[in-house]
Amino acid sequence: MTLHNVFIALGSNTSDRKMMLTKAFEKCKEHVVIDLCSPVIETTSVGGGSAHYLNQMVCGKTSLTIDELTTFTKRLEDELGRDRTQRENVAIDIDIMLYDQQKLHSKDWERDYIKQLLTLIETQQ
Repeated sequence: MTLHNVFIALGSNTSDRKMMLTKAFEKCKEHVVIDLCSPVIETTSVGGGSAHYLNQMVCGKTSLTIDELTTFTKRLEDELGRDRTQRENVAIDIDIMLYDQQKLHSKDWERDYIKQLLTLIETQQ
């Protein structure tokens, strides 16, 4: 079985943001062996105007293909109440940032909160 290295960003800006991150983190463990996770940080919305987010980065290994992992994370977002028509209130956002050496969500790599989360992960290694 081949294991793939992954970095996954979690975010929520609903009234119970911490609970949503905890639920997503726990569900991710069904398919990802978590090696490291950043502390949770509070950030402002990228677009402005909506409630502040709690964000966290996890890194680990998975046997899932990138397509299987994407399907899993999107299904998990739906299960946890993500409404994709709603831009202001995001119950949970789960983004695969890195799959082996492949960077995904290229614009997000330049965002301050992603840089901060990656720095926090690096300090834990």
